Amino acid sequence: MTKIFDNRYEIIRRLGSGGMADVFLARDTHLGREVAIKTLYKRYADDDEFVARFRQEAQSAAGLNHPHIVSIYDRGEAGGTYYIAMEYLEGKSLKQLISENGVLPPALAIDIAEQILQALQFAHENNVIHRDIKPHNIVVNGRNQVKVTDFGIARAGSAARMTETGSIIGTAQYLSPEQARGLAVEQGSDLYSLGIVLYEMLTGKVPFEGENPVAIALKHLSDAPVPPQALNPDLPDNLNTVVMRALAKDPAERYRDAAEFMDDLERCRKDLPVVAPLPADDTARTAVIRPAAAAAAGAGAGAALGAAGAGSAGAGGGADDSAETMVQQPAGAQQEKGRRKYVYVWLILAILAFAALAAGAYYVAFVNQGIPVPDVVGLEQAQAENILKAEGFRVEVEAEEYSDTVEAGHVISQKPGAGKKLKGDGTVRLVISRGSNKVTVPDLVGQTVGYAESKLQEVGLSPDRQPDAYSDSVAEGSIISQEPPAGTEVQKGSSVKYVVSKGPEPPAQVTVPDLRGETVDAAEALLANAGLSLGSVTEEFSSTVPAGQVISQNPAANQTVDEGSAVSIVVSKGPEPPAQVTVPGVIGDTEAAATAAIGAAGLLANSVYVPAPNPADVGTVLSQNPGGGTLADPGSTVVIEVGT
Repeated sequence: MTKIFDNRYEIIRRLGSGGMADVFLARDTHLGREVAIKTLYKRYADDDEFVARFRQEAQSAAGLNHPHIVSIYDRGEAGGTYYIAMEYLEGKSLKQLISENGVLPPALAIDIAEQILQALQFAHENNVIHRDIKPHNIVVNGRNQVKVTDFGIARAGSAARMTETGSIIGTAQYLSPEQARGLAVEQGSDLYSLGIVLYEMLTGKVPFEGENPVAIALKHLSDAPVPPQALNPDLPDNLNTVVMRALAKDPAERYRDAAEFMDDLERCRKDLPVVAPLPADDTARTAVIRPAAAAAAGAGAGAALGAAGAGSAGAGGGADDSAETMVQQPAGAQQEKGRRKYVYVWLILAILAFAALAAGAYYVAFVNQGIPVPDVVGLEQAQAENILKAEGFRVEVEAEEYSDTVEAGHVISQKPGAGKKLKGDGTVRLVISRGSNKVTVPDLVGQTVGYAESKLQEVGLSPDRQPDAYSDSVAEGSIISQEPPAGTEVQKGSSVKYVVSKGPEPPAQVTVPDLRGETVDAAEALLANAGLSLGSVTEEFSSTVPAGQVISQNPAANQTVDEGSAVSIVVSKGPEPPAQVTVPGVIGDTEAAATAAIGAAGLLANSVYVPAPNPADVGTVLSQNPGGGTLADPGSTVVIEVGT
């Protein structure tokens, strides 16, 4: 992706990818703030359905200004695709939080659920149904503050239906039953999905799993969820009740709105009884049973009690037929006969009822006091099932989980536990091991990105590229470091972070200071402060620059160079002295002739008189200094000794 996107957003790094889009952290150069840029994959940019869904996300969320809903700042088209600029959220998805912690404390789960409900209440009041509430679309920051994201399939009101081009829209594990049927959705559809999310926070699992999305959707339609309290026995009764009401198949039996849901969660927080009754109250479904139907029911019960009951059942069945016939007979003796047969019917029913009560009491008192459940933890599944079935128990595999301590195909746990008493036809639920889910992290350091990502995917790990970094020792494009280190045992599906080399870091650019007129020591100090060093130092005569000061430099002042570069200087030796002249030899000359010769050479003569050794030497030059033929500066003095 380009460094500057749509002439406005400076891309910092990739945050992640989804089913239809990449997400990048960027800086809005116009407003000076960090944003998240969500860009539709280019392969979908020409697909009208994906583009419409992508635009719908921006349109749905842009009108919802709420503290617990992600803010949409901008949307547009650039770089051959479509994008949304939205609020950048620091934190983790609720799915990550559950994966890392397993089960969340009830107080934290309630707090997160209430914040989601506040967002949903606001959306619902604005006639927007989210339709894809799941932990992946909930962001929780370090202060446990919640934001709801991804309104990509949200629709206005209940007119929205869940089928688009024949497909169910949403995520299978969190679909409401009406969504799974492709029916119109209401507020209750979002509340059902939140019930699934709350269930997962409290148990670490979703209530329905299957081999494929269709299998899971069918379970939403027909299967009753295992109460969360069965998976987490420490869960309070009132919170268990709230979750089960939220998961009612019939929307009419769920909470009416988000506010009612929140009210019950607040009661749970305060450890108060909840207002919501459990869904599917049996008293609401009591039917009127006619005498004929009652007799048939009695016949079935009698058959279960033994031979004597069977005889009574046969009588009851006959009475049923006669009663129907009696309705059609004429008045008089026939009617009197009918009345007597009705008496017989009711007498038989009374006997059957008494027999059933007596048999039930005997069964409860003597037969079904409960049988201790054998310990099958650690056993192979088939062996465990045989042992339990031999005791008369039913066996149900509740789940299959990864385990680092229990061999694949063996029992991790059982409910009820060993030694607990259970009715003879009771069900023992088993959790079976899938074996270890750990894999060894491969060594990525020094490898190319393509090799590293292929190797990670090969062992079932997820590559997580971090911001690239400079390296003096690792070639550009190869991996500098990884976390976790090579050889570490981690859960399959975990992310492995790695950093790719950008090659040696280029030196910083600095400006060369002006050194002219500075002493050598001062120039060296200025260079050091600028991140530069002193190069060669040469000297030259200068009639304008005092001796000891810098005449010139290379590179010149104000040029931009690499940090650490050397700067050479030329230092003044002061004005250049004039050329020297040759001192004439004047010994033996007369004083006048010697003085004239010295003056002609540009020198000054200084006569010193000394006694002449001979009369002939009087008035002549006996010696000179400097001697004839030597060099001397113009204007300098030549001392001559003249005899007297």
